[in-house]
Amino acid sequence: MRTNVYLLSYAPLISILLFSTSLAIATTELALHWLDQVGVYDELLQLLTARDTKLVVWMGFLIVYFMIFSSLKLLSDTINQLGFAFFIKEQEGTTLSMLRPGSILLLVGGCVSFAFMTSFLHVGIVLLVSFFIYFIFYTVQISKMTTAAGAVGLIIFSFLAWGVLLAGLSWVGLTLFNSFGEAILFPS
Repeated sequence: MRTNVYLLSYAPLISILLFSTSLAIATTELALHWLDQVGVYDELLQLLTARDTKLVVWMGFLIVYFMIFSSLKLLSDTINQLGFAFFIKEQEGTTLSMLRPGSILLLVGGCVSFAFMTSFLHVGIVLLVSFFIYFIFYTVQISKMTTAAGAVGLIIFSFLAWGVLLAGLSWVGLTLFNSFGEAILFPS
């Protein structure tokens, strides 16, 4: 019996929603605890109820995490397909369909993250373990589709692309942090 080939097409979206939700819940707990320590939480309770405050903070973090994971998914697909253009020679496009079942691994990871949604550290560990398991799946599938040199080239290309991207983002983040710190500590 054949199944619909697009059955797994929603797995990445659901995975993003699951990881975003569990990270947002964990971050909300941390943020509300920090706001309470700073003394801002009592002021917020004068404007909103405790439930509404928690909901607003959670929605804010949910939107931020959803945007981050969605943009990472878009970048990952772009880097992946660019690497395929360089290192995999095929006419039919079956490579992407062989990688599609890997989204189930991230979907399972998203479900597991709900068990640890009150701990930011544990959700982060589940996310990293899910990425590592997907990387192993990716490597095995790529090695089936191309030569050893093509597989190594594709993996090195992916690591270099992500490395350049993360280094650039880190540089921008540190530059902004440095400029804010300089403006606060040494005002003109």
